[in-house]
Amino acid sequence: MPNKVLNVIREKVPNDVSRKKVPIICLVVVVIIALTAYFTAFSKSKEKETTARSYPVKTAEIKSGSFPMTLQYEGLTGGSEVRKLSFKSSAKISKIYVSKGQHVKKGEKLADLDKTDLNFAVQAAKSQMDTASAQYSKAVNGAQQEDINKAQIAVQNAQDNNNYYKDLYDKYIKLNQSGAISNQQLNDTKLQVDSTQNALNSAQQSLQQLQNGSRQEDKQAALDQLNTAKADYDSKQSLLNDATMTADMDGYVVDVLGKEGEMQQAGGPVILFRSENQVITVGLSQDDVKKVKVGTKAQVNIGDDKAQGEIINIVQMADSKSGTYSAEIKLSTAIDASKYYVGETSTVYIDMGQTNSISIPISSVLNDGEDYVYVVENGHAVKKNITLGDTDEDKVSVDGLKDGDELIVQGMKNLKSGYKVTVK
Repeated sequence: MPNKVLNVIREKVPNDVSRKKVPIICLVVVVIIALTAYFTAFSKSKEKETTARSYPVKTAEIKSGSFPMTLQYEGLTGGSEVRKLSFKSSAKISKIYVSKGQHVKKGEKLADLDKTDLNFAVQAAKSQMDTASAQYSKAVNGAQQEDINKAQIAVQNAQDNNNYYKDLYDKYIKLNQSGAISNQQLNDTKLQVDSTQNALNSAQQSLQQLQNGSRQEDKQAALDQLNTAKADYDSKQSLLNDATMTADMDGYVVDVLGKEGEMQQAGGPVILFRSENQVITVGLSQDDVKKVKVGTKAQVNIGDDKAQGEIINIVQMADSKSGTYSAEIKLSTAIDASKYYVGETSTVYIDMGQTNSISIPISSVLNDGEDYVYVVENGHAVKKNITLGDTDEDKVSVDGLKDGDELIVQGMKNLKSGYKVTVK
């Protein structure tokens, strides 16, 4: 081969040039040929060496069967079990009995309002109810002098109550104008003026009826007044009872928003409270929310603790930011709630039942743009592309494999398709 190349070069190069350059050209050609032969032989040697080398692997025989299907999500503790506790009346907070993070038992006091005005309101309502009761009694039984005397006393009492609240309202107008009290307090006092005025009118009517005698329609009117007065008294008494806030279940104080001595508006949150039951909130995807329903079981892992629960609520509208659908899971087995605060993360496995499929360890799955695994065929690694399905903790159901395939579960990261393998 080198001689033929040299002869060709001699034929095409002039004599005077060939005498000088032919030796150099020949040398270059010989070197190129030698290097080509060397690298070809080296490549074949390496290929033979790679082909001949056997890579140790561990395998597992694939078998289809019934496997649990789960949806895995990250959840947050807390959710709907956190409630805002408030008063029905506007008044100053006189006492707060609890602090943030404190555990309380059902019935324990949480906070008190100043009950001065509420007690006055109850007394006025009681007086109005008593007057209405006396009026009805006299309308039914007829008036005696003793009854008339009592009705006169009731009128006087009602007049005294009305005068008290009128004077108080006049004082509150000036205090409101100077900014010392709120419009709400002023309005509440005006309501008391109106209430006691109604009581006075009722007492005066009762006295007048006793003095004049009662007709059937008067008796019915007296009964209606009594029922109205009783309803008003019950309402005022309920507000007074509500002025002491108590825990309606065992639980924890999440936060205290009110302060002693501050004016608290009706309905304004004073204490954030949660029960001892934990609720976990997860955001489901558009596809997954169609697969679950209220009552679907789930396992929740919070730190090292595990608990069983079930979905108790699914919000039907997607969150505007995340696009997910909020689902709440109430735990049915105990977790020490005192160790966890609202907003801690948890891992949630939603039970989707059983499926007949091939399930493999997630750790055996590789990806180069597509998901794939290696199986052993005739002592060599063979690449198999797969499609992933539902997961169950450390396993995933797949399509693309069949019963009896020998799946490589360890040592697959060093392989290429066709490599010889030795099964440990």
